[in-house]
Amino acid sequence: MMTFQRRPSLSLEGQTARIVRGAWAVMFLIGGTLALAGCGMPVAAVTASPISASPGAGSAAVTSVTPSATGSPNTVVTLGSYAFVSEQSVGQIYSYDISSGTPVAVGTYTTPCADPSGMVTLPSGAATVLAVVCYDTNSLLTLTVQAKGTLTALGSVGGLAAPFPGIALDGTDVYIPLFGTSGQTNGAVAKVSLANPASPAITAVTTLVSSASGGTSNPSYVAVNAGYVYAAAGSESLPAATTSTLQVVNESSMALVGSPLVVDHSPQSIAVSQGYAFVTFFDAEELQSFDVSNPAVLQPLQTVATTFAGQGCSALPITVFEMYAYVGCYNQAQILRYNISDPTHMVVVNALTGISTPERIAYSTTLRYLVAVSGQAGGSLYQVDAGRF
Repeated sequence: MMTFQRRPSLSLEGQTARIVRGAWAVMFLIGGTLALAGCGMPVAAVTASPISASPGAGSAAVTSVTPSATGSPNTVVTLGSYAFVSEQSVGQIYSYDISSGTPVAVGTYTTPCADPSGMVTLPSGAATVLAVVCYDTNSLLTLTVQAKGTLTALGSVGGLAAPFPGIALDGTDVYIPLFGTSGQTNGAVAKVSLANPASPAITAVTTLVSSASGGTSNPSYVAVNAGYVYAAAGSESLPAATTSTLQVVNESSMALVGSPLVVDHSPQSIAVSQGYAFVTFFDAEELQSFDVSNPAVLQPLQTVATTFAGQGCSALPITVFEMYAYVGCYNQAQILRYNISDPTHMVVVNALTGISTPERIAYSTTLRYLVAVSGQAGGSLYQVDAGRF
């Protein structure tokens, strides 16, 4: 095993085996159990800092709160006027009202697991459901989102081996990357039906395949588009340059489509929009675009260095909305905004600084706020007016 600079983030084999953000997703064992670390009550202090932008760009203020003094934020999702933050090592999910431009705590839900991570939301009749995966218990939980953003227990399903946080929802089905064992076994993509959210059910599990050069394929993030699941599957197998892949699964049949497309080492997050996929690469400090209009034959389009004002970017999270992609730079404490209106000519527009170790980014389409979480113990939830970014 190699160690890397990036903060780890999930547990394994009774110890804190975390996703090390340095060489894509090496599993790295350190002491302690994977827990949503955090205090029971959110820290009330709110701070603001200016953004750094390219000449001619607007200016905005960043507001932030610290959900937990000891927990490590993993994922943030938005729903209407609310944002939800999962925190590892204390097993809690924090709810915030973000309608004012500053996150205001409205509730804390303690899960039956230590390490809740990836989350999605979906309407279910007159209610709304939040689904969250738990790494340490190999499970998925469903929670009811109450009118004021608080959460109550609904259902659960187990049997999800090493579920990673980069989950995706299409209709009433949630797709979950199952990591596998780095260097030993290929991971998989699980399909879980939330048609009855009180009783979620695993309906299929598809194991990924190795690249032509061998090794293992271990997915950490998936995205869905037009009936297909796109998995970013990193690998620490040698030769490292030819074992990481993008793979495609048909949502209906859950069969693999085409052959794995070999990509650079350490693919991190993936977003798909309007027939194009955008993938971040941590080690290579790159953003890559792909034409996925033919899921059986993915076509690489452009590779751009994730740099701004002469500074590199250890690219980790990505979210896409309309003509922009927002890329988090984990080691550089900033978010880069790219114009992706032409996926063959992606251009960095400006940078938002002061976002410590961005782990996940989400865009509120209702309020047009960008929210991000810092992936370190005691990390913050950040909020910024995307219209002024």
